[in-house]
Amino acid sequence: MNIIHIIGTLNTGGVQKFVLQLSQSPPLKKYKHQVLCTTQSIDNYKDEYEKYNIIIHHLPFTFYPKSNVPYRLDKLLRYFFSKLYIFRLWYYLIKSEADILHSHIYSQIISQILAAVLSGKKMIWTIHGEYSLSRVTIQMIRFFQFIISINKLQICAVSKNALYSTLPYTQRNPDYNYIILNGIDIIPYLKEHDKFKIREKYNIASDVILVGSTGRIVWQKAYDQLLSLLENYDIKEKKVHFLIAGEGSLRKKFINRIKENNLENHITFIGNIKDIPEFLSALDIYIQPSVTEGFPLSVLEAMASRLPIMSSNAGGLKEMIIDGENGMTYESGDISKLDKTIHKMLNLSIEDRKEFGINAYNRMKINNSIEKVAEKYKAVYFI
Repeated sequence: MNIIHIIGTLNTGGVQKFVLQLSQSPPLKKYKHQVLCTTQSIDNYKDEYEKYNIIIHHLPFTFYPKSNVPYRLDKLLRYFFSKLYIFRLWYYLIKSEADILHSHIYSQIISQILAAVLSGKKMIWTIHGEYSLSRVTIQMIRFFQFIISINKLQICAVSKNALYSTLPYTQRNPDYNYIILNGIDIIPYLKEHDKFKIREKYNIASDVILVGSTGRIVWQKAYDQLLSLLENYDIKEKKVHFLIAGEGSLRKKFINRIKENNLENHITFIGNIKDIPEFLSALDIYIQPSVTEGFPLSVLEAMASRLPIMSSNAGGLKEMIIDGENGMTYESGDISKLDKTIHKMLNLSIEDRKEFGINAYNRMKINNSIEKVAEKYKAVYFI
C-alpha cells in the first residue's frame, strides 16, 4: 500500500512531527509513505524524512511573486495558477502509484477531495486544528460526505472541538463524528536526562521554579500573554522563570519587548532545540497559553515527561487537561485568570505538582501512544 500525506511544508511543526511518527509506527511502517508539500519554504525537517526513506515531492498551490513581472499581472497569474490546483493534483495522482491520499491541511480541501475522487484514490482528511471555512465550502464538504462512500472519503479530527469548530454540522450528526486523537512516541520521554543541564546553559538557579513551553512563536500560541503577565502583574515577585523553546515570526518582536521592559531575568525565548525530552526534563511546570488549538503534540510530550500542565481551555486543550487532576486550566485570553492560575500552581507543594504529572502521564499513555493511534488509522485505511 502506498500512502501520500499532504502537508503544507517540511518546516518544524506538530503536523510534520506527527506524520513522521505515524508513518514509522509499527502498525504502518511496512507500507510505503510519501509526503506532498503544498508550500515552498525552508524544509528543515527534510533530513528526518529522508532518513526513513520517505519520498518528498512538492506541488505548491501557487508560485512566489516574481519581481520582474508587474504586480497586478503577477497577482492575477498566481490566482489562476492556484485555481488550477485540482487539475495539477489530479494529474499528479494519476501518475503516482498511490492507493491513499491522506491530507493533513485544510487549504484547497475541495480541490483535494475532487482530485482524489476523479483519480480513483481513497482520501482521508485529518482536521488538526480549529479552522474557519466558508459557508459554501462547509456545505460542499457535507454534500461530498453524503454522496461519497466512506470507502472513498473519510474525515477525521484530532479532537471534538477541532471537528465541531471546522464542520459545525457534525455536532448534530453522530454519523460524521469520527475522532482519532493525536499520539506520540513515548519511549524518548522515558529516558533519564540531566535535569540541570538546561538550567546551567541559561544561568537559571536551582531554587527558581522553571516554567517552560515548546511551540511555534506565532499568535495562535499566545506567548504574548506571558509578557503581558510579567509587565502588569506581580508574578515577578515569585522565584519563577519562563523558558520558551521554538521559532516563529514573532520571536524577534518578543525578544525586543523583553529588552525594552527589562524582563530578561524572568523570561527567555531560546529558539529551536534539538532534544525536546532533555528540555522538558529540566522543567518544573509546563504552560500552554494558546488561543486556538487542535490537540497539540507539545502538550502530549509534556504529559509524557510527567509534568504538571497549566493551559488555557482553547480548542482540544480542554479534552487533554482536566482541571485539578492532571493540571490547571483557565479561560483562554484572560490574563487575570492566567495570573491566578499560575499563583495557584506555584503555591502547590512539590508532591502535589508531582501527582499532577503522574496523572498526566497515565492519561497520555492510555490514549495517546503513537502505536494506538496508528492502529486506528490503519483501520480507516482498510475500510
